[in-house]
Amino acid sequence: MLNGLDNKSDDVTPGAEPLPPSALEKNLRRSERVFLNLRVRVSVPAERGEDFLGEGQTIDVSHDGAAIMVDRDLRVGQTVKIRRVGVNKEASARVVGRYKDNSPAARVFGIALENSEVNLWDIVFPSVAESDKAVVRALLRCVACGRLEVSYLNEFESDFFLNHHSVARLCAECGGWTTWTRPYGSVPSGPEDAMPSDVPDSGPGNRNHRTHERLRAETVGCIRTALGNEVVLVSNLGRGGLSFLSANQYPEGAHIEMAVPYTSKAPNIYSLVTIVGARKEKESNLTEYRAAYLL
Repeated sequence: MLNGLDNKSDDVTPGAEPLPPSALEKNLRRSERVFLNLRVRVSVPAERGEDFLGEGQTIDVSHDGAAIMVDRDLRVGQTVKIRRVGVNKEASARVVGRYKDNSPAARVFGIALENSEVNLWDIVFPSVAESDKAVVRALLRCVACGRLEVSYLNEFESDFFLNHHSVARLCAECGGWTTWTRPYGSVPSGPEDAMPSDVPDSGPGNRNHRTHERLRAETVGCIRTALGNEVVLVSNLGRGGLSFLSANQYPEGAHIEMAVPYTSKAPNIYSLVTIVGARKEKESNLTEYRAAYLL
């Protein structure tokens, strides 16, 4: 589990604590991070061609860079060339830090692309400013042309997507309205993504309905912490935040990373949220938490 990015030293600190709120706020994203594994080769320029440093994979990718796990040490500040394995694409990047991890053997580095106009990951990333009206953030694929795009869905689109696992959107590649779905599966799918047994399925009497500011939902989210991942039930969604049920304790003001909707069958987008309130459920040992997006 990645705990934080150290841009001052190449040393790994086992068991490092998560970043404090102040550090997290300074590191707010310029684009969404998609947790996606892509094979890469890393090399450095040399007098005659280039020297191969190692091979690895991405942990997450964004418009401006990635977190990569490689089998060799890299130096913070070093300029490297990142080449996609099996894809005729490469780009220059700068190593901006090494992630602290519980394992001393881990070699996970943050890289920043030197030319942000190079679409190294074949994913379209809209401006984060466009997320103001977003209720759901997801990586979607156009079924007509295969275009991958980080998508910000409004209240109406989110309601339709959570019920039908697809949505109609304009595709810049196709030049018209097409159907968009998750790239490698639907939500929820499989036992890991199943809802708790005491939650009724959506039906005529339980259909999700929109309110003025909150979208009532029964979907699955995932929380990333230093101790591991926790799959939770999300009870409602809004532009500014969400509510979820958990048996774990999250203090008010805590900063956590959360993906909504979540599936183990497709890449997920984790957003930074802060806990703003909690209410204990009388009928169970669960707590309903209210969280606000940190944009």
